[in-house]
Amino acid sequence: MPLPAQLPVPFLASANMQKQVIRKLRMTADGVTDVTHEDCEADHLIPERLEKLLYPKRFKFIFGGRGSDSSYQELVDEITRKGELKEFRVINNEITHKSTKAKFRFKGLYRNQTTVKGFAGITLGWVEEAENVSQVSWDILEPTIRAANSELWCSFNPNKESDPTWKNWIEPYRSQMTDGIYEDEEMLIIECNYSDNPWFHETPLPSSMERMKSTDYDRYLWIWEGKFNKRSDEQVFGGKWRTDMFEPQPHWHGPYYGMDFGFSQDPTAMVETWIEELPGERRKVYVRREYGRVGLEITDTPTAMIQSFPEAKKHRWHGDSSRPEMISHIRRQGFDIQPCNKWPGSVEEGVMWLRGCDEIVIHEDCKQIKEEMMNYSYKVDKLTGNVLTDIVDKWNHFMDALRYSLNQHIVQRGAGWIRRKR
Repeated sequence: MPLPAQLPVPFLASANMQKQVIRKLRMTADGVTDVTHEDCEADHLIPERLEKLLYPKRFKFIFGGRGSDSSYQELVDEITRKGELKEFRVINNEITHKSTKAKFRFKGLYRNQTTVKGFAGITLGWVEEAENVSQVSWDILEPTIRAANSELWCSFNPNKESDPTWKNWIEPYRSQMTDGIYEDEEMLIIECNYSDNPWFHETPLPSSMERMKSTDYDRYLWIWEGKFNKRSDEQVFGGKWRTDMFEPQPHWHGPYYGMDFGFSQDPTAMVETWIEELPGERRKVYVRREYGRVGLEITDTPTAMIQSFPEAKKHRWHGDSSRPEMISHIRRQGFDIQPCNKWPGSVEEGVMWLRGCDEIVIHEDCKQIKEEMMNYSYKVDKLTGNVLTDIVDKWNHFMDALRYSLNQHIVQRGAGWIRRKR
């Protein structure tokens, strides 16, 4: 992101989560230079997560949870904080540097689509709350930002998977993201949340976050963790689960182990679960450990089980009964593993049993099953918006492993089976 030659040269530093400066950078009209070893002091500190934004790319997208104030107000506040208000003219949603004539202009896309066409000469466009941008607005905006070396930045908190911003700009690259970042010659995509902000806990925001987390977990996932805004009735386990830090207690039953075998594109998913019995034949289910990997070879599966689950060989496992060759191989390696029971409607009855629990508590370390819980959904009628009874055949590998782990508790209605405890 080169600067106009007439602007003063700023020094920036990127800081890690311990607030330690890891790089010092000088920004000039020619670009960004690493000056870490020079004796200079940074004008601004930025999170290490966002350092890539400083380097030229045609399109830059930052998505995640919990945005800040409007970009207009952020800039005005920063100018005021640094005591430089006299150098700028701030009026009518425009900020102009008096000497260089560099200008920030602010327009709402929804009501100003025609006006935005006149922005063709700008060198950097920033769309905030980009989740609300319609396809019509994108069709106008993208070709409008066309000056040489111009850039288009977008920041947003994802709302729906069907939103044009997500479908056009993020979804095609989502599977290629590494550690929440995708980059090619033209595009930079960064997933960024409060957990990437070294200064987050110096603000009043953590208490607000924790309050929402304890009272409305689905909304917390959307607002603070940048997950899709799903209706509770659309999520299969909406309102039924949460995350926490815990260790199994002596009065809990378990551990129970389940495994869903992966294929070329799907992960092998394993979970360790526990059950806490409560008065009145009530119960809680806890997920303490998980393991998931795409492309796990059959010969490497026993090693993964031992390394990820300390008591893997001491307790029974249940695996997907559609893969008897996998179960046979693992059994020959000394594991007590049995095929899970399946019958017409077994998925739905497993869901019913789990929803009958007081709650499902997932350990904070179990990131993959948490992601599936957020996305495991019922189909929605596209015309009426009504939630249907069929479950979408996606985000279900850890969901299946969870059901398999509880194989001895989830029984076929009317089958006369006896529930056993181990």
